[in-house]
Amino acid sequence: MSLGDMTLLQAYEIQKWLGEQEFPATFSASIFFALFKTYGVPSISRLLVATGQIADGDNSYDLERTSKRAADTSVLITNMVIGRPGSRRAIEAVARTRFLHAGYRKSGKISDDDMLYTLSLFVLEPIRWVAQYEWRSLTHLERCAMATCWKALGEDLDISYDRLPSSQKEKGWTDALHWLRELDEWSRAYAHQNVRLHKSNTILASATIGMVTFKLPKIAKPAGQCIVSIILGLDLCNAMGLPSPSPYHRAAFHGMIAIRKFIIRHLCLPRPYFLRRRHLLDHPDPQTGRYNVARWRVHPWYARPSSFSFKSLWVIGDWLRWMRGGPHSPPPSENKFLPEGYKIREVGPLQFTGKGGKEMDKIEETLRGRSLDVCPFASL
Repeated sequence: MSLGDMTLLQAYEIQKWLGEQEFPATFSASIFFALFKTYGVPSISRLLVATGQIADGDNSYDLERTSKRAADTSVLITNMVIGRPGSRRAIEAVARTRFLHAGYRKSGKISDDDMLYTLSLFVLEPIRWVAQYEWRSLTHLERCAMATCWKALGEDLDISYDRLPSSQKEKGWTDALHWLRELDEWSRAYAHQNVRLHKSNTILASATIGMVTFKLPKIAKPAGQCIVSIILGLDLCNAMGLPSPSPYHRAAFHGMIAIRKFIIRHLCLPRPYFLRRRHLLDHPDPQTGRYNVARWRVHPWYARPSSFSFKSLWVIGDWLRWMRGGPHSPPPSENKFLPEGYKIREVGPLQFTGKGGKEMDKIEETLRGRSLDVCPFASL
C-alpha cells in the first residue's frame, strides 16, 4: 500500500487495531493527557473554569462535576475515534461536539488556533507516548493511518488548517505524513508561545490530578502526583504551578518503563482479538436506544450496574477501588450517574440537554456525504 493512497477506512482499521490490541493502555492514557496538556494554555483553561464544569474542590459535588465533564468528553471522543467513519454514532458524536462548541467559537471564546492545537495533541501524543513508553515505535504506515484519520476528523469538526504552510499551496500536502510534520512543527511553536503560568491552569491541574489519583490509597497519592508531573514535563509543570519532580524520581520512573518495555518485548505474546480492550459497546440497549460505557473513571457515569464477577479479580482498578473503600463495580443505587446510559445527541452539560436538534441535523447531513474509500489527500 502506498502511503499516498491510503483510504480513510484503511486508516481507521489500522488505528482501531493500535488502540484496541497493540497499545490499548498507552493510547487511552495518551488521549487523556493530550486533553490535560491543553490546560496549560490560559485561553483554553480560562473558558473551562468559567463554565464551572471542572471544579477544584475536595467535596464530592465538585469531584462529580469534574468526572461528569470527563465522562462526556470521553464519550464523544471515543465515538468519533473508535466509531467507524460514516457510522451513525460517529456522525452524531461529531455533530454534537460541533454544536457544543458553536456558541463559544462564534463569540471568539474558542479560537481557531486553540481548536487546531487541541487536535494536534490528540494525534501527536499517542505517537509520542508509544515512542517513549512502549516496546517499539509506530511504523510509517501506522503514523500515516493516524494522521489520515485525524486530518479527516478535523475537517469534520470544521477545524481550519490555514496555519499550516502547505494549506496555502496549490498542491497542498503530498500525503498524511507531510501534513503530520507540519502540524507537529506548528504545535510545538504554538505551545512555546502560549503555554504559560495562569491561575486557571492551576485550578484545572489540581482538579484533574485529584481525579487521576482518586482510586489510589491515600499513602500512594503523592507517588501518583509525582508520576503525573513527570509525564507532563517541566514546561507544563511550571505553567500549571506543579512541583517539578526530582532527578531521582524521574530516573526511577524511566527505569520502571525500561523494565516494562523489556518484559513486553521479550516475554509477552501479541494480544489476541478476543482479549482486545473494548472502548465502546457495539450496540445500544434495544429498548431505550441508549449506550452504556465499557469503562469508567472515578464515578460510574453511564455504566450499567453489575454485581461482582470473577473477572474483576484481574482488574487492578477494581482492587485499587476496593482498597480505598469503594465498590468493585457500579452500585445499583447510584442512579444519579445515569446507569440507563446515554444518547449521543444528549451528551454534554445540563444546560444543553434537549437542545441543538435542528443544528445537529444540518451538520449530520453534510457529514454523510464524505467518501470513505478514497484517500483524503488524493485530490490535493
